[in-house]
Amino acid sequence: MSAETDRVERGGSRIGPAPALEIASISKSFPETRALSDVSMTFLRGSVTALLGQNGSGKSTLVKILAGFHGPDPESGRIVVGEETLALPIAPSAAHSHGLRFVHQDMALVDELTVADNFAFAQGFGAATALSPIRDRRLLAQVERSLAELGVQVSAAARVADIAPAERMMVAIARAFADSEGTGGSAGSNRIIFLDEPTAFLPSDSVEQVHRLVGRIRDAGGTVVYITHRLDEVVEIADRLVVLRDGAVTAEREVGSATEAEIAELVVGAAVRRERLRRQEGQLAGEPLLEVDALSGPRLRGIKFTIHRGEVLGVAGLVGCGRSELTRIIAGAQRASGGILRLDGAEYSPSSPREAIRRGVAFVPPDRRGQGLVAEMTFRENVTLGDLSPYTSTVGAISTRKEKGDVERLIEVFRVSPKAPERMMAEFSGGNQQKGILAKFSRLKPRLLVVDEPTQGVDIGGKQEIGAVLRRFADEGGSVLLASSDLDEVTQFCDRVLILDRGEQRGIIDAGEITEQSLTAHGVEALIDV
Repeated sequence: MSAETDRVERGGSRIGPAPALEIASISKSFPETRALSDVSMTFLRGSVTALLGQNGSGKSTLVKILAGFHGPDPESGRIVVGEETLALPIAPSAAHSHGLRFVHQDMALVDELTVADNFAFAQGFGAATALSPIRDRRLLAQVERSLAELGVQVSAAARVADIAPAERMMVAIARAFADSEGTGGSAGSNRIIFLDEPTAFLPSDSVEQVHRLVGRIRDAGGTVVYITHRLDEVVEIADRLVVLRDGAVTAEREVGSATEAEIAELVVGAAVRRERLRRQEGQLAGEPLLEVDALSGPRLRGIKFTIHRGEVLGVAGLVGCGRSELTRIIAGAQRASGGILRLDGAEYSPSSPREAIRRGVAFVPPDRRGQGLVAEMTFRENVTLGDLSPYTSTVGAISTRKEKGDVERLIEVFRVSPKAPERMMAEFSGGNQQKGILAKFSRLKPRLLVVDEPTQGVDIGGKQEIGAVLRRFADEGGSVLLASSDLDEVTQFCDRVLILDRGEQRGIIDAGEITEQSLTAHGVEALIDV
């Protein structure tokens, strides 16, 4: 670690890393809840700190205060960057000028532009005046240098749409670290970069690339705040951790030799039981519900399986195996090019998700923000949007009182936090948004629930709760088709697992044989330790 990142006593000896960001006694209240309560924490220069907490713990609110999106409560204390105390509420321009950078899951990249142009959007195009020409060659050279310094092997001239998902994330991180001259240098060492679930949507073989980049930023003196629900990542790359629970700091410590189980207990507040939520041994599945024979699509070829009543059937395989294509075809979001589907013995070939729902098949898509919810509507409106008939009178008037009562009951069943049906869906954490989507489809009482990556970006406690919801649905006679890239999820929740590889079926593993070893033997070893 460089001398610039160490605190120095009067005698000149180093006493450890200097604070890059200090947060003291910050609180934030909304009309229906207190999101943060007297929060204090420190992030050290030249270190990676994992910011942990269950969905709804206050992480997003804290980040929004630092970015200038929210203002803290008037009685709040102070926020100090380096040695400068920032005026509250923080203006977005002040956050940026003091080196605070935020990389969200959507990465804020423009797919149709080059990597260099995306850098320029954040840092300026380098023209002397508004009418001066853009110096493309200079811009390319600056961005190439910035990428090279961090070991990101992507061409500055490449279109963002043409590079891999992991490369996109690394471009977004490198852009946050670079200064206006396209290089890290001393300016980069003053960066405080918040990474919000940077690997949530990446395959396991790409996660290590992001980890190496984070390590290089730390070694260059940058400060990284790593927000994640993947506790193996905390053990792998974090130097320190801070835990938020119910809006308060409950732990701030070195990671050291802490295990995933110990960290999980800090996050949840109790020992976490990772139950296997499968059918009881000896319990037989019911009659066939969905029969698939010789199903084909753009990627899929000759897929054949049956889902029984009361069963959770998993679909596993590497990226590009056809998992999502299979779920879309069954849910009516994509047409098959061949094969036969039968639902309860009758031919089933839905032309749209609406038709699938009429036949009793509901779909929870992997892109909850883009396809599963309406962010600008309230939680209540999202949950009841699919069917308002129970609340509609003969003259078309809607009883919001009855509607709200039903949604409040579902909030309790699905353990949504905060318990605020009139709050905008955009203001809920990702895990609680996912619970809202599951609540929406549970109201429709489907026979088959098709879920694609149901716990992506969800905390460890939330994963168990969602798994319990799916198990309860199956135990009550429904069926679940669960597509996932999370091996732990597959081994915990599924009764059988369909293995796909490059669009072809490699086999179906029975409940008693679902282990990491058996999945590895069928060619899904890249899912291990996701």
